[in-house]
Amino acid sequence: MKTGDLKQIILRLFGNREFYGYQVHKVLLSEDVKVEMSRLYRVLNEMRREELLEGRWEKSRIGPRRRVYRLGRRGREALNKILLEAIRTVHGFYGAYLMSLLPEVNVFDDIVRLFTDGSKVYENIVYIMTKYSRMHEVLISNIQSRLPQAKIFLVKPGQLELDLKLDNLFFLDGFYNDIPLKNDYADCMVVIGLPKLEYLERALKEWHRVLKSNGKLTILTPSILLERYEEPLTIGDFIEKHEHETIEKGEHVDKTVLEEQVNKYFNSIEEKSIVHITILRVSDPVQIER
Repeated sequence: MKTGDLKQIILRLFGNREFYGYQVHKVLLSEDVKVEMSRLYRVLNEMRREELLEGRWEKSRIGPRRRVYRLGRRGREALNKILLEAIRTVHGFYGAYLMSLLPEVNVFDDIVRLFTDGSKVYENIVYIMTKYSRMHEVLISNIQSRLPQAKIFLVKPGQLELDLKLDNLFFLDGFYNDIPLKNDYADCMVVIGLPKLEYLERALKEWHRVLKSNGKLTILTPSILLERYEEPLTIGDFIEKHEHETIEKGEHVDKTVLEEQVNKYFNSIEEKSIVHITILRVSDPVQIER
């Protein structure tokens, strides 16, 4: 086994635990990884010099003192990188699986039905996203298929380029709190994700401005990001929590705070969950003098 591969296995074994060298050897054997003790100690010491591991000496009741190893700063960073790469791989396969399902059991079809609310009269739909994923293409294509007569305005950061060619699809450079459309314009608005808490009220004010008085706002966000104080117990929630905390540096908007902010601008809010996504359906804008 290459030394780099052995180091990765050792990093995965440690987590928040501490081990003596011989304990590491025993755990490796239980994982069917065979390595000579002399080589293992050379690798452990090399990892300590690289700050992947930290070591401290501990007195023994019998015999010489022993070195105890635990993850070092660079080790925690490397372990997080390994975990994130694994999560991305699983997420990719899971997303491909969801998108391959037949329409009668397709999650994205269910979500789009909530967007459109069975309506056939929407003229202007605003779809806000901040980063690319294949999911967006599927959702937008599904919306266009259900409402072929509607204009879809895709609001995205200027640096984000998309090769998505659909009838009546228009690209606009903007952000959550900066939508280049006139007042009372949109029949339906779809927001993917949430802005940081400090920008949330400004974003809601902007969404309120662009929506018609009878317009509908739909917000989609990973459920785990609304449950700041709960530890995930399912593998799906664990993946969502770790991936988003790593990418978005732990940005959360507590559900209670979110609802309080939404209620400043809209009178009606309904919540629904599909797989690991929370969907907030918001309507009946509060009358505000502009």
